[in-house]
Amino acid sequence: MMRALMLGVLFVLHGAAAAHGAEPCPRAAGGAEWSAQCFTGQGGERRVKPKYLGRLAWNEHGMATVLIAEPRELLAVDRTGRVVVPNIRHTGDFDFPQAAHGIGRFDVRQAGTTKCGYFVAGRFTVLVPPQYDQCQAFRDDKAVACEDCVRYCTDQECHDSVLVGGTGIAFDTAGKVKRRYPLPTLEQACPNGKASVENGGPVPVLRCAANADSPFKL
Repeated sequence: MMRALMLGVLFVLHGAAAAHGAEPCPRAAGGAEWSAQCFTGQGGERRVKPKYLGRLAWNEHGMATVLIAEPRELLAVDRTGRVVVPNIRHTGDFDFPQAAHGIGRFDVRQAGTTKCGYFVAGRFTVLVPPQYDQCQAFRDDKAVACEDCVRYCTDQECHDSVLVGGTGIAFDTAGKVKRRYPLPTLEQACPNGKASVENGGPVPVLRCAANADSPFKL
């Protein structure tokens, strides 16, 4: 009896594993995850293998999004399967698909560095090329990116963040540069010039010390 039960369990587990292994590239609907093995090529030459194109859900512009399980990545491809927007940011409150004005952010990793830019959702066209060190989401019809800078969260949960050092670049919703300006240094980032940095998370946290006469000083 026990032997039969164990054999039955092994059969079910084997069947489930086989089914999982047989579908690394399921129909991309309802958030189904794909394997990186569904693609060929690297960098700008990466594309969906032709035999899997029929499994994608195309929008009215002939574009489709795919969520890769490992390493985790959301990307957009065109009708030929070519990756047109890689590493789409999609976990933040102001990111795709809820991004303001339908303008999302994406990253490109190459030569050991990561650069960011902006894209227009739907058509998935690049609005601002990925050549910046940090990119803030669009708010109030503008977004700020920066060069040679560092991003700091303003609290442990990173509800907001500030850019420090380097040059800030403000863009409008057409992707045009409206302003270039020096960002504050770490000493200038806090009103009283007393800043401390907490590391340990994915993004460092900037703490501003309270003034001596502040009612909030402990």
